[in-house]
Amino acid sequence: MAKPSLYSVLETQSTDPRFAPFVHQDAYGVWGLKPQPLPEIILKLVLGILVAPLKATLTVLGLVLACNTCRVEKYLMPVLSISKEYRAAWTLYWGKIWIRIALFGLGFLSVSWIKLDHLDIRKQAETETEAPVIVSNHMGWSDILVHMSRSWPAFVAKEGIDKVPIVGYISQHIGCIYAMRAIKETSKSAAVQLKDRIAAKAIDPTSSVRPILVFPEGTTTNGRYLCKFKTGAFLAGAPVRPVVMHFLNQDYVSPSWESINIKRHIFIMMATLFHKVICYELPIYYPSDAEKQDPVLFAENVRQNMLSYCGNQGVPNLISCDSTLDNKLEYHKLSKATIAEHSGKFRKSIKNE
Repeated sequence: MAKPSLYSVLETQSTDPRFAPFVHQDAYGVWGLKPQPLPEIILKLVLGILVAPLKATLTVLGLVLACNTCRVEKYLMPVLSISKEYRAAWTLYWGKIWIRIALFGLGFLSVSWIKLDHLDIRKQAETETEAPVIVSNHMGWSDILVHMSRSWPAFVAKEGIDKVPIVGYISQHIGCIYAMRAIKETSKSAAVQLKDRIAAKAIDPTSSVRPILVFPEGTTTNGRYLCKFKTGAFLAGAPVRPVVMHFLNQDYVSPSWESINIKRHIFIMMATLFHKVICYELPIYYPSDAEKQDPVLFAENVRQNMLSYCGNQGVPNLISCDSTLDNKLEYHKLSKATIAEHSGKFRKSIKNE
């Protein structure tokens, strides 16, 4: 009997319902390893050689300009005795433009934001101020740039991001919070910082402190599901602005960085001419007294509120699921062992032990 191909084994493993939110879904299939027809291979090679370097250059240029804008605000403008308020407004204006250029370089020719009408049962304030926290579904490494092009928020980042050239300086300047998920002490510290930051912004919404972006699922998905929320963004009991992101044309090449090698994903993304994303801004969610006292209740109610909009006013349908990061790690461990075994690395490692 012929041995099953690597891709067929990976495809079979991905049918477990627990893994559904984490399976890469586009024309390149599970883990981006689906065999492609010769014309597609040739197309990607040509675009990878001729177009990808130009896109990469434009992306880096946008990020460098954004970084230098932050440096001008920090070092030059104080010398010129420019007010703190004007400096913040200047950086916000130009920073968003430069990040949009970086997104253009990545191929995001269309980045649309749609602010939805008030459909929920909560009474909205007649004059909405900026919410201290933005909560959004999370699909990949481009999500943060999409949000920065709109609201220039701070965000919770992995420890070490602050040391990455260009990106690290920008993250420090806008006041990001750093955490190492595997180390409980740093995670707890980050949660305290997050709560304090949100509470301070809620007390003074007009302050120059940027709102903070949180991906409450705690991991990425393939953009078709909405997993259970962690409570970090809800500990302060402050109003939140829910956002639902949706990539168009993702059946061909999905910008969702989900269960695919990062280098492979970046190459496929850069060798694709264009991508489109629509972001739906839902009405600010104001917690009840009960929700302020119970972050778990608050988090779940916001998630259900986001799901209630799905399928209405053009918002794509997201499937509610109970899958967790542990399920994702289990899926990755299983798939990577299969890939290693088929490549011969698995047997070699066993032999050397």
